[in-house]
Amino acid sequence: MAVLNFDIKSVNLPSGEEAKAVFLTGSIDASTNQAFESRLTDILGAGTRNVMLVLTNVKYINSTGLGTIVKCVDTFREKGGDIKLVGVPTKVIALFEMLGLLALFETHDTLEKAVASFAKAKSASAAAAAPLQQAAKFPMQFKHPVTGMGLNVNQPGRFKDPRSGDYFSVDASGTIEFYEMAKVKMVEAKVPCDIDFASSLSSLASNLAAACSLPASVTDAVQKALDEACAAVRAHSSDGSETCTVLMVGDQDKFALGLVGYGNALNFQANEPALKVIEGAMDEVKHQVLPTRGFLLTMVKRKG
Repeated sequence: MAVLNFDIKSVNLPSGEEAKAVFLTGSIDASTNQAFESRLTDILGAGTRNVMLVLTNVKYINSTGLGTIVKCVDTFREKGGDIKLVGVPTKVIALFEMLGLLALFETHDTLEKAVASFAKAKSASAAAAAPLQQAAKFPMQFKHPVTGMGLNVNQPGRFKDPRSGDYFSVDASGTIEFYEMAKVKMVEAKVPCDIDFASSLSSLASNLAAACSLPASVTDAVQKALDEACAAVRAHSSDGSETCTVLMVGDQDKFALGLVGYGNALNFQANEPALKVIEGAMDEVKHQVLPTRGFLLTMVKRKG
């Protein structure tokens, strides 16, 4: 059974208000999620509106844990406070990116930077309140993609559907993204970069796609992308001890594949031949340097 330990310390913000720094060690998953949410609820109930979650020593967060973080951030913001994330591990940053959640959180490298950021929050909020030059026309009306119930938003931002409990965001261009964390399935594997693990990873991808009821066309595209990505990683690897973390995230609508590495194996150039092949198979392909360190290659294939 997973373990999650808490070390909670009081921190004074630039305004003089007291906040809590919550240092977490262990995993946030189905077995620890209730305790995690209860601790944050207790902090808010005791009158503390601002919290910094220090995730440096968190080894694993599953979809349930990610959903709870989103929920708690929303709850604290409704009370006029906030939850900021500190020292987020690289693979968790990668998961946030793959799930489209990174823009919903404020992340910082150190606790000192997180504390200082609260001094900027008030001026930033005032700036955000100014009229925006928007490509989309607000208010917007649209339907929930699963329930079909109508939704209405007056401006860009992050919202919660009171009927389904799902979170969604709308940007200034009118792009809508739903976050149904309870329906997300994830697989994580850590493999040596100098060995061909493509066939084993393809089996994992196939099983995950089947569990999400995705069609064979999605599975075929993901397997082709995996073959190309693994071959490129193996070719670029210059250190026999180098490893790569493979993340697979699926739901009923799409399959996202991510490769995270810290060395040369994922240090691709823009003209990398494998990327061209992958782009032909997948709907979205993105190679980037992560804000912490290392490289992330993400590939998304949508159903239909």
